Amino acid sequence: MQALQNGFSSPAPAHRHVVDPFIVLENLPSPVLVLAGRTLVFANPAAEQLFSQGRSVLLGRSLDDLLAPHSTLAALIGQLEEGSGSISEYGIELALQRGVVVAVDAHITPVPEAQDHTLLVLHPCSMAQRLDRIPAGRSNGRSIAGLAETLAHEVKNPLSGIRGAAQLLAPSLGEEDRSLVQLICDETDRICALVDRMDAFSEPGRIDRRPVNIHLVLEHVRRLAQNGFARHLRIVEQYDPSLPDVEGDRDQLIQVFLNLVKNAAEAAPAEGGQITLSTQYQHGFRMSVGAAGERLELPITVEVRDTGPGVAPDMMDHLFQPFVTNKAKGSGLGLSLVAKIVGEHGGLVSYARAQPGSIFKVRLPTAR
Repeated sequence: MQALQNGFSSPAPAHRHVVDPFIVLENLPSPVLVLAGRTLVFANPAAEQLFSQGRSVLLGRSLDDLLAPHSTLAALIGQLEEGSGSISEYGIELALQRGVVVAVDAHITPVPEAQDHTLLVLHPCSMAQRLDRIPAGRSNGRSIAGLAETLAHEVKNPLSGIRGAAQLLAPSLGEEDRSLVQLICDETDRICALVDRMDAFSEPGRIDRRPVNIHLVLEHVRRLAQNGFARHLRIVEQYDPSLPDVEGDRDQLIQVFLNLVKNAAEAAPAEGGQITLSTQYQHGFRMSVGAAGERLELPITVEVRDTGPGVAPDMMDHLFQPFVTNKAKGSGLGLSLVAKIVGEHGGLVSYARAQPGSIFKVRLPTAR
């Protein structure tokens, strides 16, 4: 801890129950490093274990001495030195000088309270491994393709009847109710178009790529939910108004968030339940995927949060696989389709527990 005193000072506890934050860092199971420029000034025991060297040897050395040449981690720190904000890189291979390669998720951020100091936290790969499981889930979808083709005709016929009945009702309704009729017609048209594409469930989808305002997509989904399956719930919107467009297919993105919001509505309690839709732009978020290690820039984040009981721990790693569900009458296809569509848009969908409830987070690239 002595090496930190040049740039850091541990705050005096306000009262005896306050834990020194550096004690917390010392006991974290993930490696934590602090750099002054490129020089190591702090390393917790987990970092000592990672580099197989004691703190007395590590502190005062340049990080470049510990990493292999052309290390991705060193390049990321270089980006931070050039003025980038906080950077999160998932699924990178950390090549050490001693010839060991470790797959980690890296989080790098400047420390505003100490000039030229950088905090570096390394986690064992988690999200990248979860992403690797999604293609396997997609391949399982091949068994669904034949069933989807058989059902397409049976679904489109009643939808045509619903649309026709709604149009017949329109002349006898007031102006406000007519907008709901138009909503019914628009949705039946969209579902028919989706059914036409269901035969490609296990194949690369046909995406009509163009700039899409994600807030208009979410507003459409909110209207559908508020006038239907989520009318008994409070829906809160927390949007970043400066968010750029995403590049994708509007109808398919509606399908993604309609599925997620419907799941949230089913999970939230009937009394006092709430769904929160939020967006943000996260600088420096990149994901390494596939055998070729392709880097994806995914700065646009959309979260769907509910106040339900959350997903059972034994299901968390299988949520996006076909036929996995905890609903008595569920098909287990909704989240699998969500993962497929988001993946084809070059994005990532993930799940996290909340207090209370669940958070489904969709990360997407910006429109070019």
